[in-house]
Amino acid sequence: MSILGIRVHKFIIAGSLISAALLGGCGSDGSNGAAGTNGLSAYEVAVENGYTGTETEWLADMAPTAAASVELESCVVCHKDAGSDHQAEYDELYQDGVIQITDFAYTYAVDTAILTFKMTQDGEAFDCTKADSMGSYFAAYDGTGFPSNLSLAGTRTYDAATNVCTSTKTITGAEDLSLKDGIITLYGSDEILYINSAKHISSPKYPYAALLETGNGVDYVSTANVTGCERCHTKPYLKHTYIYGDVGGDEFYTCKGCHYDTRTGGHVDWQVLVDNPARYADIVNTPLTDDEKTQYAYIAKLMNDVHMSHAMEFGYPQSMANCATCHEGKLDRTTTDANFTAETCKSCHPITGPADGTAANRAPALTTIWTDAGVDSFHSITATCNDCHKVGGSGKVFSAIHTGYNSMIYADTAGTKYSDAITASVDSASLSANVLTISFGATGSAGGLTAADITPTVLISLYGYDTKDFLVSCHGRSFDDNGDGSINSSDNRDLEYAIGVAGDSTTRFSTVSNADGSWVVTADLTAWADLIADGSVKRAEIALQPTLIDANDVKVALDAPSRTFDIAANAFDDTFFSPIVKVADGCNSCHDALATTFHSADRGGNIVVCRMCHTVASGGSHLEMQSRSIDSYVHAIHSFQPFDIGDIDFTDPVEAVHYEHHIESDYPTFGIQNCESCHNTGTYDVPDQSKSMPGKLSGSDTVAGRNIGTVASVVTGPGSRACGSCHRAKMINEDKAGELAAFNQHTKTNGYMVADDDDVFDTVVKTIMGMFL
Repeated sequence: MSILGIRVHKFIIAGSLISAALLGGCGSDGSNGAAGTNGLSAYEVAVENGYTGTETEWLADMAPTAAASVELESCVVCHKDAGSDHQAEYDELYQDGVIQITDFAYTYAVDTAILTFKMTQDGEAFDCTKADSMGSYFAAYDGTGFPSNLSLAGTRTYDAATNVCTSTKTITGAEDLSLKDGIITLYGSDEILYINSAKHISSPKYPYAALLETGNGVDYVSTANVTGCERCHTKPYLKHTYIYGDVGGDEFYTCKGCHYDTRTGGHVDWQVLVDNPARYADIVNTPLTDDEKTQYAYIAKLMNDVHMSHAMEFGYPQSMANCATCHEGKLDRTTTDANFTAETCKSCHPITGPADGTAANRAPALTTIWTDAGVDSFHSITATCNDCHKVGGSGKVFSAIHTGYNSMIYADTAGTKYSDAITASVDSASLSANVLTISFGATGSAGGLTAADITPTVLISLYGYDTKDFLVSCHGRSFDDNGDGSINSSDNRDLEYAIGVAGDSTTRFSTVSNADGSWVVTADLTAWADLIADGSVKRAEIALQPTLIDANDVKVALDAPSRTFDIAANAFDDTFFSPIVKVADGCNSCHDALATTFHSADRGGNIVVCRMCHTVASGGSHLEMQSRSIDSYVHAIHSFQPFDIGDIDFTDPVEAVHYEHHIESDYPTFGIQNCESCHNTGTYDVPDQSKSMPGKLSGSDTVAGRNIGTVASVVTGPGSRACGSCHRAKMINEDKAGELAAFNQHTKTNGYMVADDDDVFDTVVKTIMGMFL
């Protein structure tokens, strides 16, 4: 896409295509393009898309007075199984084992390499000449690594009578590979559905691969695990979305055909990006010098390309210091003194980094580490690290610097998670005269910390009607607690209470007891008694946010428990809300522990607790034209809609590059339709309007030169809010003003989209939910 004349492009460095790999986007030329035209108003776009009324009539359609006459969304009539259809579309991709290879053999002839094999698809003979792609390499093995490769992809022929495929490659002066130690890989795919050549992505229905060991064979065992890749990526794991990472238990052998140990790296721009972003943005205008190419030169073996792409090129969703994500069970072979080399270090760390420091959640620059430690005078990237950093040496050993575990999440080098060892609970609750009395507890210890050290914060949000959404958020502010005549950020949150914290004084809470790991509080719900009395509020979600800080003043990752309290029954109803989202094998598959790279680490393990603040009653403060509701927010984030686009200076080449990298990213399972990467089965179709309330969307940000003009904040239905979030994000990122206006008109025509104003949200909620009373 382009915005303000800034183009997505590709550029050449040292004869290699510098392009995004895996999750990244393409760079920008960094130049200021021609001034863009002012975006059309929402009314003008509506006219372009068929609206025939006057602007006054159009505004009347969007006016707050329409709130009392809204009708239900009708999404379910035409799109009842839309979510299931999305998942079915994704499930067409990456089908494991459909195509099989057998009888794989190599034959030597003068100046010729001949491969023979048989292929079947669903058990039936398959003509190899019909496969969409096929590649083959020989990778030589020297007992420890793979120093060289040779392409064996040749001309394919097929004998239908025997189902034998033959690939013949002419290689002048070819050696007999059967006499050399190594592996021959055969890989490819059929029925490719999506290609992005710039990112080396080729997504098929049917991948396939086979291996053949030559000479005395190969005894290589990778220090990484394919299961680590599968935590975020496709299952089975397919490098570049079509090359099997594991064939018959031999992990990453197929990768060695390209990523052998002497291949010159082609993505030196990744290091430039984190070391000197301004220089990166200017590469298209001023190509890298020979000295710069030498400075950033690297070998494209698997460690370097994987480390660099994850640490530098795209938004990896956890700390790179969490080595166990990829190397679990093999850390004793990973963080060894032998691996403490400059090559290893700069595969994750920039050398000098930008003057204002590396970006949040990126590895710090090596020079910054040395300076902060006071050792910069005798450290340099050209030094031999393990001359000193070794057992018996003057410096710390590698495993002492990098334990392999993120110390925010893990308590020790055995891989004990704080959230497993220290747990909090909501134990009891009772309601009398609008006052809730609640007891909480916590047990366990790890890493020198105990449950008694927890500083707890109580959270209470009130569900609306019989829905999963909250009518009253714990995070809101409705009271002039400090008596200064206004309600603002200096006042307390409505229903949040930090037990024992000075300054968190509110008449709505009081502490009954505050013992080590055991707490009892009361919460006065009188302010919401009318909502309880008229049935608008029937349940409350009671949660505890357990804050535990280690000796380095870092919050450690603990799970925040919550339970649903039925007000009429005066008892917990633990079956009221069945989880929609998977945390342990969904969110944490990629994040390892929720909120450790955003928010704070004491909010993990529980999406319901996220929803207590991320409610339908507010528009997305950082995401334009989205709701703060967790469904809208998370869908937009995973569609790579950028935060606060109105604050981005597109005339700054660095900001423009970061923006383009972000919007060009790919969802890590390579298919945003993969609903079940986050959701439980059967929970991602069109929302039931009796169980999900209307929601508020924020208005558009002001971005000069963009096609999308002014779009008002509106109140809309749950289908438009949740399902529509992914669609809006795509249109916003691509600056498709006409498509966005048409989509909004479609959701308005087949549901409602009322311009927000005082009391509009409350009125719409009462109108819609009143239909189910």
